[in-house]
Amino acid sequence: MDHSSDEDTNISESKISDYEDKSYEKLKNGSHCVKTSDETFTCPYYPKKRKRDYMYNKLLQHASRVGQSSSQKRRTIDKANHMALLKYLEKDLMKVNVLAKPADESDSFVNPNEQFVWPWIRIVVNIPTKRAGDGHFIGESGSKLRDEYKCMGFDPLRVSPLWNFRGHTGTALVEFNKNWSWFHNALTFEKNI
Repeated sequence: MDHSSDEDTNISESKISDYEDKSYEKLKNGSHCVKTSDETFTCPYYPKKRKRDYMYNKLLQHASRVGQSSSQKRRTIDKANHMALLKYLEKDLMKVNVLAKPADESDSFVNPNEQFVWPWIRIVVNIPTKRAGDGHFIGESGSKLRDEYKCMGFDPLRVSPLWNFRGHTGTALVEFNKNWSWFHNALTFEKNI
């Protein structure tokens, strides 16, 4: 957005919410590009900044930090724009219709009353273990389990076997990436494993 410095200084604190609403509408209408790929986002208000691509969480932190800044060095217009960006990221960009009822119930992965943990984590139990010579239980490593699941068509980020004083418990946490496309991957994993 190009603004003259006179325009920036003429926005009073009382008018900040009006300007924030206008900026938010422009984001909703697609006047500013925020999402650059499935996993990367950009701040439309700092187009000449050297680091342009952010993960969703980092852009959310950036928008919050600038929008809620109490520094006198921050221009009011920057605060308003970034508060609008924060609102857009939280309300519109991550709104996904995963809980909508599909036309065919057999295709449904999600129960609308079910709650989920983010990042997407699944728990696998009954992983084969065997008793070692010292009496402790041993089992597959997390990286080996991760590679096995990748070969099966799932793409977990990491697999963390759980251990206790007796050794491998036969249970592991399977963590998927934090975006919505991996949500489907986690649900498919749960259904098929």
